[in-house]
Amino acid sequence: MEQKQSKEIVAIVKHDGSSHFLKKAMELCNGLDGLNTKDKVLLKPNVLWGGTKAFPQFGRVTTSTIVGELLQILRDRGCTDITIGEGTILNEEMGSTTMRGYQWSGIEKVAKRYGARLVDFNSEPYEEVHLENIRAKISKPALECDFLIDLPVLKAHAQTKISLGMKNLKGCLAMSSKQTFHRHRLGLNHLIALLNMKIRPSLTIIDGIYGLERGPDFVGAIPHRMDLIIAGKDVFSCDIVGAMVMGIQPEGVEHLKEFASLSSLTVSLDGVEVRGEPINQVVQKFEWRRSNEDILSQAGITGVTVQEPGLSLCSGCMIIMGALVAVLTKDCPGLSLDGLEICGGREVKAKRDSKKVFLVGDCAVSANKDLKNAVMIKGCPPSVANTVMALVRKGLPQQKAYKILMSRMLKGIGTKIGVYDESFPSFGVCRPPEFDKNHF
Repeated sequence: MEQKQSKEIVAIVKHDGSSHFLKKAMELCNGLDGLNTKDKVLLKPNVLWGGTKAFPQFGRVTTSTIVGELLQILRDRGCTDITIGEGTILNEEMGSTTMRGYQWSGIEKVAKRYGARLVDFNSEPYEEVHLENIRAKISKPALECDFLIDLPVLKAHAQTKISLGMKNLKGCLAMSSKQTFHRHRLGLNHLIALLNMKIRPSLTIIDGIYGLERGPDFVGAIPHRMDLIIAGKDVFSCDIVGAMVMGIQPEGVEHLKEFASLSSLTVSLDGVEVRGEPINQVVQKFEWRRSNEDILSQAGITGVTVQEPGLSLCSGCMIIMGALVAVLTKDCPGLSLDGLEICGGREVKAKRDSKKVFLVGDCAVSANKDLKNAVMIKGCPPSVANTVMALVRKGLPQQKAYKILMSRMLKGIGTKIGVYDESFPSFGVCRPPEFDKNHF
């Protein structure tokens, strides 16, 4: 008789504010099976940003609450060789670095409390690996650890529909390899699947204290208080469950389909045993994307076209495009323009009927090099200040442009000397007690 294959266990546990919720999740999914006290343990949280402090953390970065509770569990078990690693979006102009991200998220504080090392995957030594016909540089700590714990956030994503355990491992790449993932003909989703064939987490814990709808952009994303933890030893199964908790059909997520094809699996719950809370009692329907045009329209700004950039827009230019839309919604509410188009990424071709075209970043410039009269904002990524100033000077009415330029100049000075940290209405309102800063 053929033996029935065992199912992968995924636990869903409610975060009740106590110190026992994570232990319960570990017990339900047997999450620490195979962990030895002498193992090199690596925690890979999701800390996507380390710049503007006014940018809300909720749903965007792994909470220090989860990291701290996990460190306590590991210490109680006798583990002493613990490292936390991440490679945050780099932006010198806005001051975003991995180490500032650790500080902003509160992870630096709990790491010091429990004696865990912090490493920056943007600067650590790499090992070059082959992902089919491309070479990718992966941070050595991610490959050399004995027990890797993947700590993503419960997050929808404008490019990949979900950004959970599998996509979180993209943070282990060198910056040049991250850019290659967006540019290579194999495509972002296939390369995420290939990366997960090379890096195999021993445990995945999806931090769902907060979830993020329409993430991960500066603008348009909506955080929700969810109070959930999703945990299991198989990252693929955890991502299937995480997608379903957000009301997103996992079979429609391309990198899950690609991984399933490579691993001879199916994208379904057939091979998963869910323990703890039933999915149908915790599900909350998330939209995975909202267009920049919709965001501008809500601010009463008309006459602007921003096509969807596709998968070629990397995180660096995503931040620039988000900052540009944020500035427009704050500085120009109700503004009526005529035929202005903003293009980002190498997949977008400017529309023929646009009267003024702005090409943001080297990829957009290259994709539209035949446009002689376009405003070309070069860089990989370009400067935020240069991008905003180019649009204001060459795209807005003269009187309006003068007022914004003066205001932006003063704000820029305040930011540089540390007396001003700008917030935007499109960040959303995150008021206590639902949104608790003590989680970070």
